[in-house]
Amino acid sequence: MKSKLPAPALLVDLAREAGARFAAVPVSRFPVGAALVGATTGKVYFGANFEIAGPSIAQTVHAEQAAFVNAWHAGERGVAALAVTHNPCGHCRQFLAETLGADFPIYVAGEKPATLTTLLPRAFGPRDLGKSKPLMATAPVKLALAGKHDALTAAALDAARKSYAPHTKGHMGVALELKDGRVFAGRYAESAAYNPSLPALQSALILRHLAGAKSPIARAAIVGSRKAQFDETLRAQEMLAWLAPKAKVAVALA
Repeated sequence: MKSKLPAPALLVDLAREAGARFAAVPVSRFPVGAALVGATTGKVYFGANFEIAGPSIAQTVHAEQAAFVNAWHAGERGVAALAVTHNPCGHCRQFLAETLGADFPIYVAGEKPATLTTLLPRAFGPRDLGKSKPLMATAPVKLALAGKHDALTAAALDAARKSYAPHTKGHMGVALELKDGRVFAGRYAESAAYNPSLPALQSALILRHLAGAKSPIARAAIVGSRKAQFDETLRAQEMLAWLAPKAKVAVALA
């Protein structure tokens, strides 16, 4: 039996709260918040836009993606509803249309409710590339590392196994260990359109940010796939070198 959705007005208020509390926008000064309802549990997950000033504007994470990361890593297998403080941009419409389905309601502050069918008609997605399972419903892939590895690398490996990369086989996970001992592991989420793909490092950074963690990154472990058709580990290493130049970074291919 499906749980009852929160009232749209409440979801929009929660999206505003998410933007006010979590948006990190040193470049644009334009905070955006999102509140996503998980289809598995009915819980509400916050998200906000997250800009990383310095390396590249392309590394920005949008509020809708941040809410998705929050829900996906918590074990949700689908989305029941989404509220945002501003209309989703084209980048987010593409990402959402591929990963969350076309018919769940989207509530935008000050706008009438809509679905992705209306926001992005005739959308391109995984089915155009012969893939039928949506991102949140896929099973973990089989990846293994040779020899012994520590707990941080094990966390990155687990994230890589649960990542989504059906088009390029570029499964990847990144685990960040903070100086206070907390660990945040993020997974790669691939888009059939490629560019809206969400890197594993950004997923880990979002989880750290939403948790309110301020402790610096002490160590990082990156696990990629030997079958990948590109080397995303290089970009993660470059980003970490800028974000945490003193952090020890280990890279492994499974």
